[in-house]
Order: sequence, then C-alpha cells, then structure tokens
Amino acid sequence: MKESERSEKDIKKLEKIIEKFRGYGLDSKYPAILEYALNYLEDAKHYHENEDYFTSFGCANYSYGIIEGIIFREKGIPR
Repeated sequence: MKESERSEKDIKKLEKIIEKFRGYGLDSKYPAILEYALNYLEDAKHYHENEDYFTSFGCANYSYGIIEGIIFREKGIPR
C-alpha cells in the first residue's frame, strides 16, 4: 500500500471511530477528549494534503488509540 493510501485509510478509520464514540454518548462524558481527537483529525488531514503522509499517519493513529481506549474502558473490549 502506498503511503498516501495508508494515510487516507487511517483518516477514514479515525472518522469512523469518532462517530462510534459519539454514538455511545461518550462525547458528552469526555468532551475534551473529543475536541482533542477532532484536532488530531484535522491535523492528519492537513498533513495528508501537504503530502506529509508519515505525520498524517501518526496523528490519525495516536488519536485513534486514545478514542479506542476510552471505548474499551467504558463499553468493554469486543470479543
């Protein structure tokens, strides 16, 4: 997979988990975390547009891990 494709894939993955986070109502319990994740999403998009795919990948995955960790803590780890 090309770096640009990987970056785009991870941005979409982050967007999906943010929607899941909202769907669980965790955005009202953790508004600062949501804001943090959205900022990292915008950063990831910015770096992607500027062809800095490595940084874009890092932003998207860092934020994804934080959101996923909260979902696991609040809703359990899917089995």
